[in-house]
Amino acid sequence: MKTAAELLAVFLGRPEARRACRVVDLYRAWPEVVGEELAGHVRPLGHREGTLRLGVDDPVVMQEMTFAVPELLARVHAWLGQNAFDKVQFDLIGERVSLDAPQAVRPVFHAPRAVRPANLGGLLGTLDPATPVGRCYEKYVRFFQAPARRGGRRKKATNTDLEAKRT
Repeated sequence: MKTAAELLAVFLGRPEARRACRVVDLYRAWPEVVGEELAGHVRPLGHREGTLRLGVDDPVVMQEMTFAVPELLARVHAWLGQNAFDKVQFDLIGERVSLDAPQAVRPVFHAPRAVRPANLGGLLGTLDPATPVGRCYEKYVRFFQAPARRGGRRKKATNTDLEAKRT
C-alpha cells in the first residue's frame, strides 16, 4: 500500500496539477505580472477551459480592457512560460473577491473547559447499560473520570471502572 505522501507526489507530478499550481502562483503575483497600474483596474477571478476570467469595477474599464487583451495575454503567457489561455472574459467584479486578494485570517476558536458536575455518576446504578441512554451516560461519566492529556484529549476509562461504580 502506498503512503499518502507517495500518492500526493504522483498526483502533483501530473502535468495538469503542475499547471494548476502555476496558475495559482499567477493569481498571487498578479500585480507583478500585469503591472501595478493595470492590476488596480483588472483582477483575476479564475479560469475555465482556456479562458482567463478577469474582473473589473467599471463598464468603461471593461470596454477599454477588451482592446488590451493581446497585451494581457502576452504578459500572462510570458510569466507562465506557456500559452495557457486563448481567450479573456471580463466580468464586473461587484461583491466577488478576486483571487489576488489577501487571504483573511481565520478566527481562532477556543473550546470552553468542561466543568465536572458535582453529582456525576449518581445515575450509574439506575440506568440500564444496555439502552442507548445508559451507554451515553456511561460515556459521559468516563469523559470526566479520565485525566486530561496533552492536546485536549482524555484517556479512556476502562469498563471495569464503571462496573465498580455501579455496584
